[in-house]
Amino acid sequence: MVSEPSMRKRDAGFEKRDVYPRRRPGILVLINDADWELEGEAEYALQPNDNILFVSTLHGG
Repeated sequence: MVSEPSMRKRDAGFEKRDVYPRRRPGILVLINDADWELEGEAEYALQPNDNILFVSTLHGG
């Protein structure tokens, strides 16, 4: 079972606006190894075998 605080932490990288979440700066989203911006962002319809990857571009110092 996933605890409520874990779910909030997991959603921390996204802002819910309108119908779909918007990505916050610092998170690279790849669809089938291509930047999601090249795929049309939220207009892109996910296909059954799509590979989605979230990569943090932020790091500590």
